[in-house]
Amino acid sequence: MAQTYNTTGLILKRRDYQENDRLFYVYTKDHGKIEIVAKGTKKISSKLNSYLEPFYLVNLMIAKGKVFDKLANANIIKSYENLRNDKELIGFFLINYLSEIIYNLILGQTPQNKKYELLIELLDILDVEIIKERENKKEWLLFLSNIFMLKFLNHLGYRPEIQRCLVCHKAILLTKNIFDFSRGGVICEDCKKVCLIEDYIKVSDKVIKLLQLAETKDLKYFLSMTNGHDEINEFNKVLQRLILVNTERPIKSMEFYKVVP
Repeated sequence: MAQTYNTTGLILKRRDYQENDRLFYVYTKDHGKIEIVAKGTKKISSKLNSYLEPFYLVNLMIAKGKVFDKLANANIIKSYENLRNDKELIGFFLINYLSEIIYNLILGQTPQNKKYELLIELLDILDVEIIKERENKKEWLLFLSNIFMLKFLNHLGYRPEIQRCLVCHKAILLTKNIFDFSRGGVICEDCKKVCLIEDYIKVSDKVIKLLQLAETKDLKYFLSMTNGHDEINEFNKVLQRLILVNTERPIKSMEFYKVVP
């Protein structure tokens, strides 16, 4: 009898594998990113298909295999229906945005604990916030997701320097600064004048403050904040460039974001 184990995780993506099967990539708390084969799931009649949609939170029973572990059973814990049923398709974008980046950032099968729990917290928040009426909701929900992304990058060891200038190491004063993506952090106005810097964005005082707050405050703290539209958009641009530097590949889901109303 094959050795089996149980785990809980989020379905990140799937692809066809052999004639009737699919290969699923699952982000788990206990094992990191795992790859499992689900036999027969290319068939419409497969009962497992209803449990294996992207970003379903599921309990899995898995049998050890020589090449790939095999899915023995699955049941849904949470499907985040508000995100999935969002008529404006913002929820569809967010699911694809998060799954794409996390898939690219998580490389090994190591325990995830804090990172995994942070993602579940974000999804619980987004599933509530998406049904609320709010001005510039698309940008706001992306902002919350990018607050999470900055925390996630920090947990992975990709923490940008946003407290001190990368060059002179003096504490950042809220005056004219830039974010240098090639070095991974903020450079003050004085050092910018004497450094040859090509890959950078000018960052406002308010956005630097948001970057600093994101390191110390939990996700729920930002729900009560009333940031302006310009600051939110600027913050999102900084995070998307930062993610791009660390994944070293374009964020394909952002093309869909551009066409969502």
